[in-house]
Amino acid sequence: MQQIDVDENSGAEIWRLDDDERPTDNIYGEQPYGSEDGSRLTLRHYATDEIAGGLSILDLEEGRQISIVDDEPRFPAFHGWGQHLYGQQVVDDRLVLRRWDYRSLEVEDLADLPQHEGRFSYGTVSADGKHYAVCVHNDPPAPCRVLLFDLIAGSYGELAASEDRYFKHEQFSRDGRDLVMLQANSADVSQVGLAAVDLTGDLTWFAADAPHTPRPSGHEAWIGGESQIFYSTRWDDERGNLWTATLGEDNSTSLGPAVKGSHVSVSRCDNFWLVDDGSVPDVPLHIGCFASGESRRLVSTSTVHDGQQWSHAHPYLTADNRWAVFTSNRDGDSHVYGARLPRDFLSGLLP
Repeated sequence: MQQIDVDENSGAEIWRLDDDERPTDNIYGEQPYGSEDGSRLTLRHYATDEIAGGLSILDLEEGRQISIVDDEPRFPAFHGWGQHLYGQQVVDDRLVLRRWDYRSLEVEDLADLPQHEGRFSYGTVSADGKHYAVCVHNDPPAPCRVLLFDLIAGSYGELAASEDRYFKHEQFSRDGRDLVMLQANSADVSQVGLAAVDLTGDLTWFAADAPHTPRPSGHEAWIGGESQIFYSTRWDDERGNLWTATLGEDNSTSLGPAVKGSHVSVSRCDNFWLVDDGSVPDVPLHIGCFASGESRRLVSTSTVHDGQQWSHAHPYLTADNRWAVFTSNRDGDSHVYGARLPRDFLSGLLP
């Protein structure tokens, strides 16, 4: 870890967090891949001609990274700020759901995934670690399906299926209700619906996409314990492109046109939102407060999209709200950076 700058407006310290030679990213921000105390987070490394890809755990207190996967990793499962990192790994030709303990780094096999069912997405694990929901894709006209694994009983079954919607971006809620949010794209992606399905298979749509809002961008996150979500859409001059929606309500709420955002995330305490704005060259990060409606620019990421996921900022806050973590290729190659928040930055946004 190395401090490289201080933002002259916000006072946030900007640090490069990884010390890897390979292109590295922070994976995604909707359900941050980090420990529940904020001290450790996951890094994904991409292969070069000389070095294989992998996954590492970064200790923010000690400033060291520890490798846990030494070959090209699959995209880890969504499970925000927990005791474990979950993900698929191929072991002796078996596709296995595994979990790594953030503190001890011990790895445990949880389930063999039946590859005859189709192509597995990355999936999501419930807050209590008991269930794994994962989208499974086959070539049309086969339906897109969501499978639910009971990790205690060792069984699985179909949770949802659709012949006209492509399910993806599955995320378990963090409120104990075990709702799985699904992004549901039409075949031509002219429609991007957002829905939630419970463990009985009952699916309910959020008031997102036409006629409620412009088309969602495909970046969405749960807001804690009230079955609410935060998401971005195409731009609207009067309403902006950042929205909240509550399951079962007929309308979404616009945050207004003051801030434009692409990738979205929500703090573990549920008070704050964080977005990157790819519409301007320096791709700044903005943090806002749901209750007050106030927002403020934090830092510039200075990343430039090069057609690869590793150049997207994908920002998120660590569980303790001390760091805003993001990816940037500001120095040519993609690496993971952190903006250490000034002491009173967040409290100044509260009502």
